[in-house]
Amino acid sequence: MKATRWLWMPLVAALLLPPEARAFAVVLQYAGAVDDRVAYFADVRVIANRTPPAGVGGTTEVREIDVTAVYESADKPEFVHMKLQFQCPGAFPMDRAGARARENMPRVRAGDAVTFRIGPGSYQLRRTDLKTEPVAATGWNTSAAPALSRAGAIACNHIAFDHALHAAIKAGGTFDAGEFGKRVVALGLPVDMPLIAETLPSEFLEFAWENFWWEKVLAGKRPDPSGKWATPLSEADRQAAMQKLKQKQRELEAGTASIQADLGQGIAQLQARMRADTQAAGAGGRGPDGRKLTPLESSLIAIWKGRPEQDVVALMGNPQFDESGDTRFLRYTRTWERDAVTAYGSQGVVGGDAGGFAMCFVEFRTRRDALGQWRVDDILVRSDYEGAGLGRTRSMCEALARHAAGP
Repeated sequence: MKATRWLWMPLVAALLLPPEARAFAVVLQYAGAVDDRVAYFADVRVIANRTPPAGVGGTTEVREIDVTAVYESADKPEFVHMKLQFQCPGAFPMDRAGARARENMPRVRAGDAVTFRIGPGSYQLRRTDLKTEPVAATGWNTSAAPALSRAGAIACNHIAFDHALHAAIKAGGTFDAGEFGKRVVALGLPVDMPLIAETLPSEFLEFAWENFWWEKVLAGKRPDPSGKWATPLSEADRQAAMQKLKQKQRELEAGTASIQADLGQGIAQLQARMRADTQAAGAGGRGPDGRKLTPLESSLIAIWKGRPEQDVVALMGNPQFDESGDTRFLRYTRTWERDAVTAYGSQGVVGGDAGGFAMCFVEFRTRRDALGQWRVDDILVRSDYEGAGLGRTRSMCEALARHAAGP
């Protein structure tokens, strides 16, 4: 049977970014023939830097992103959760003396062959008994397979991807899917790449069966050798489920603009709350982009506005680097992570610890002056956390800001 690809996009559109979402993942790829389909999901909350200490500041860095493959086939695991690591071009091509950055920096684009390996901490959920089993780490390999290539493009261009996500949140809280698609296309990613709120492997598993392969669930044909997923449906339950799906389709046919507007507003409100949680109330003016500055941003801009880019590098070290148009972005990040733990009980009950992370970064934005020298024009301080205490996040931001303020 011919493989089906992206035929499920209208259904996913209605599920984008629910208001209560605290984090994000993307559907990297959906492919395969009926009875052997697979869905690939990537958690884009934290793109970890796994560069060995000896390689820091070199021409290549190692970035890690969590990717989960969910399988339909009875002959395969329920899912495989992979800590995928990619070799990426060095994040900053300028030395501390202030040499010019390389023109036309090499970028990893979706569609390119990527160099990757499966890192420690990967595992699979066996279909036979719903027990987890470690997946061995591998050596470096090269592949242009769509899911791998797209994951590599996100991992190696994580700053550009983050900018695309936040640029899609417009004034008033609306989420502009078109703006997001336009920006990620520049990385070779699909213009209609869907964002979802689920981030745990167990949630990806549930998402795939509820939204991609629901016909099999309703027909009682989901592979179930463990006997733990079976939930007999009465005819009334079956009809109610079908009516719900039909209603969702009718709403989609009428358009998703209002749905996306509501979802985007929820995201914007959430992000505003997180920023308020991690930074004191009040501000000291507005930035070049018109936003109200936080106290940390105000204090740092007072120190750095107009200073040469190489001064930043001399103090802060090699940053995570991106360049777009007439602006460069030099980002310095501190993160804390706790791995998720997933538990599977009888009758398909899924539980466990969702894990957690805390992240804070200071991003120096530089532009050329009249003489062509790159100088600091703006500074952004952003924090995010989930499953971590507010105190941990605030202390990371304050420590990073103290470092940026200089001796």
